[in-house]
Amino acid sequence: MAVGVYFAWKKSRELLAPPVVQQPAAGEQQLPASAERKIKILSDQPIFDYWVYRPEFGVVATSTATSTKTITRDSIVFYLNQDGLIFKVKEDAEDEAITPEPIDNIQSVKSSSDGKFALIKFGDANFSGFVIFNGETKVQEFLPENITAAAFSPNAKKIIYLQKQVGFKTASDLIVKELTGAKPKTVKILSFNQMDFDLDWILPETVILAPKPSTFSAVSAWSVDIKNKTFKPLWPIDLSGLMVNWSIDGRTDEKLGLRFNSGKEGNKDSLIMINEKGEKRANFDFLTLPNKCFFAEPKIYCAVPLEIPKDTILPDDYLKKAVYFKDFLYQIDVSQNSLSEIFSAPEPIIDATRLFVSNNQLLFINRYDNRLYSLEL
Repeated sequence: MAVGVYFAWKKSRELLAPPVVQQPAAGEQQLPASAERKIKILSDQPIFDYWVYRPEFGVVATSTATSTKTITRDSIVFYLNQDGLIFKVKEDAEDEAITPEPIDNIQSVKSSSDGKFALIKFGDANFSGFVIFNGETKVQEFLPENITAAAFSPNAKKIIYLQKQVGFKTASDLIVKELTGAKPKTVKILSFNQMDFDLDWILPETVILAPKPSTFSAVSAWSVDIKNKTFKPLWPIDLSGLMVNWSIDGRTDEKLGLRFNSGKEGNKDSLIMINEKGEKRANFDFLTLPNKCFFAEPKIYCAVPLEIPKDTILPDDYLKKAVYFKDFLYQIDVSQNSLSEIFSAPEPIIDATRLFVSNNQLLFINRYDNRLYSLEL
């Protein structure tokens, strides 16, 4: 039955509705006694995605007094609702609408390391565009046309993007654009043929070309040296279902990440830790997807499914919302080689994605109701 439902979904291309789960509205104290002091709903409505602007990024700050919406004074939580409007989470008040007009057909959201900028991709399979939202000035800036992927530099002062060459189907230019200064410079790094890569700028001189994840295609990720204008594959073989989530620490000499790939020919799906060269650094004895984890050295926070149905095809079924999980939340300390459970209450039921830690709070989107949650650590 599960296989039949999956292929019926592929044919219809319609999102499956999540199982019906009764969750409290934002601010309502209906959570069980074991959880009500730890987990809260922050957003007033279902959201598409969110990001956290930390003006004092890198400075340890104290949190505000406990309230129905607990955030910190130096952190501002923005989110895009499902209609494409940007909101700001407000304490003890309705969330504040920041933009008067919606951004239609949102595809993805990326933020800079400090959250000051948000890169919003919109459009469809035939056309896509990008807009940069400045959380400090509340101003939006559209990037040029024919851009297929983009990412912020680690210091948030530049942006890199892939721009299709006019008249060519697969030829693209890799371009770096400054975000500061009276006359921001734009520099072309190199040109090459590519079909559908995303970008991750993980180190000052290292950019990763990341393929779209699917277990039905075996591919590799590529490392681009933007100083020497060279690129090479991260692994000697292609991998199916490839997904990587890089840490957000401020180190400039090494970068660690979590890599998932699906098993083939009897092999099991795997989750490992890697460095920027693609070298394995650690194995994990649990299985989840990288987008269900947040990595800030030396700690990793992961939402781990209590059970993954036998016939589930990862990552495709999860990304297409053909399957939902019941998650427990764990903290892994890399330096201590330890794992500890931080949330396992029976209610609320959570399927957590887009995890982020700010000022002793773990934020995440619960896929059962698409609201933004926070868990006190």
